[in-house]
Amino acid sequence: MTSSGKSLAPFVGLQPFRREDVAKFHGRDREIGELTERWQNNRLTILHGPSGVGKTSLVTAGVLPRLDLSRFDVLPVGGVNRPSFVPAAFIPEGSDPQAFALLAAWSPYENPIRFAGLTISAYLRHHWSPSGRPIMAVLDQADDVFTAFRRSSRDHYHLLDQLGDALAADDLPLRLLVVVSDDQLESLRRHDGLRAHMARGASFGLRPLGPDAALEACRRPLEAAGREFEPGVGEALVDRLRDAGPAPSATVEPLHLQLVCTALWDSVGDRTAAIGAGDLVDVDDVLGSFTHQVVHEVARDHFEGDADGLVELLRPIARQDKTCEELPQPVAQALTERLVLRVGEKCRYEMPQRLVDPFLRRTAGVPDSTVADRLAAAGAALHRGWFHIAERYALEEIGLRPDNRMRARAESLLGDLAYLRDDGDAALEHYWEAVRRYDTRPGSDQIVATHLTAIGRILLDRGAYQDAVAQLESAARRSREPAIRTELAWALWYVGRESGAVDVLDSALRQSGEQPEILRARGEILSDLARYERALSDLGKVKPHEQPSTQAAYALALALSGDVRKAVEAMPQLDVDSDAATLLRAARVMKVAGRHSEASRLAWRAREIRGRRPLPPQLTEAADRLIVTA
Repeated sequence: MTSSGKSLAPFVGLQPFRREDVAKFHGRDREIGELTERWQNNRLTILHGPSGVGKTSLVTAGVLPRLDLSRFDVLPVGGVNRPSFVPAAFIPEGSDPQAFALLAAWSPYENPIRFAGLTISAYLRHHWSPSGRPIMAVLDQADDVFTAFRRSSRDHYHLLDQLGDALAADDLPLRLLVVVSDDQLESLRRHDGLRAHMARGASFGLRPLGPDAALEACRRPLEAAGREFEPGVGEALVDRLRDAGPAPSATVEPLHLQLVCTALWDSVGDRTAAIGAGDLVDVDDVLGSFTHQVVHEVARDHFEGDADGLVELLRPIARQDKTCEELPQPVAQALTERLVLRVGEKCRYEMPQRLVDPFLRRTAGVPDSTVADRLAAAGAALHRGWFHIAERYALEEIGLRPDNRMRARAESLLGDLAYLRDDGDAALEHYWEAVRRYDTRPGSDQIVATHLTAIGRILLDRGAYQDAVAQLESAARRSREPAIRTELAWALWYVGRESGAVDVLDSALRQSGEQPEILRARGEILSDLARYERALSDLGKVKPHEQPSTQAAYALALALSGDVRKAVEAMPQLDVDSDAATLLRAARVMKVAGRHSEASRLAWRAREIRGRRPLPPQLTEAADRLIVTA
């Protein structure tokens, strides 16, 4: 802090500027104006550029603060990283975990479990009133859509498909800004559902700062704090950042500027005198320290702790030798994400030119690579699919603080890890331990209920229906969240207590209003019970039907009402990943339509499914009757 009480320091290192840092964010006025105009006037806008160029900062500290809130409904910036306190097993089968994470990020002040099972279109319709104002939404770090771990693509209504459908919906005035690196830009553009909305000129490429913009970015925050450079000193700092060999670069990397300015602010402290040439930090030393710090951290996680060996492996790459030993993929990916490497020509890795000399010259000193927050690091590794790293950090946390309140978080994370590895027994063990430890803390009913629901879902997937009902009833006693009560209704349906299932959903609707996921569940169950009038009423309120199970239930209700032609037209596409309940509903439609052999074939497929959530006993008997009567 300065003597005037004003903070000089922007965020350190790789952290982006936040919305509240708008007064410190400078050098991008032209880009802010152009991007704002394109986003406001297009259904889909893509902001792309090299990693580390400042795309997130441009949105959060540049564009968002300048939007007129009287003209737009502006959602918080969203990403696809699941909230750490929501167990992975809590997300319903058939839902896309990335879509769930995005909805949770768009509504950060609501309990995220309320969005379990919701599609993006249903969320937007339910949460944003038809005011007529455009809905301004951001998907940040969209690279994660392609690079983060996905347990399975089976039955997922994929995030990008959902975004494409929301953009195509006439009743949703969505203006979507997708932030992606150049490396994944073509992957995004190839998606059929998004390509139709990519208007000409709606993409915006962000590049490094020019010298004048870089000077403004480091001088303006100083002036706002009542400080200044001596004449020519700011220019000298920018020139040193451009110096990358025989010919200075025409641009400055925002990350490098941020690192050097942070070191400069720290070095001058609260002094009020103008910053002179003698005050400037050694740019090469700052960049070399950063580079080696990253290399040591990556070696700790991905190279068996052999930092010296990794440094030697990177030297030929830095020198651009023609014969370079190939880097292990996790190492290369981690170094690229941390902006020490990038993909160059012919898909070869290279080091940014301004880092080469600082990296090659720095030999002394061993950076501190201690992990400050093991559970945060474990969660980040789990998001990437680096399971061995996530497990190591979680177990280290347990070993260091076996009785600490963080033990519950560590056990929950290990439960997530086991679930994503398809190890149901270990997942149950760790989730149970998390429940036991959370339950000793006051005010823990909600998080305990969430974990009990995750346990119930695993038990349902394994066909242990009675045990699942017991856990979900316990969860529902602790929390009246609609998502938990909806899952309890499904468990009751699986054990043949259909009336009890409908009663639970009736109560949830009275409490929470006509939430789409509750209506969808009740409509599907009523369709299975042949109560087609109420089923058609419920399912008619949640159109368009985006999940195959709902489409099949609606088709069945139509068939039972006598409208066979519309029923056949409403049938979902069936494939090898279709679940047992959807197949049986389709078989019943074919039976009503008089297509008995098709009904028998679909019923047999439903009957033979032995994976997650096989048919419950009462529906198994129904499938057998269809097979016999064909």
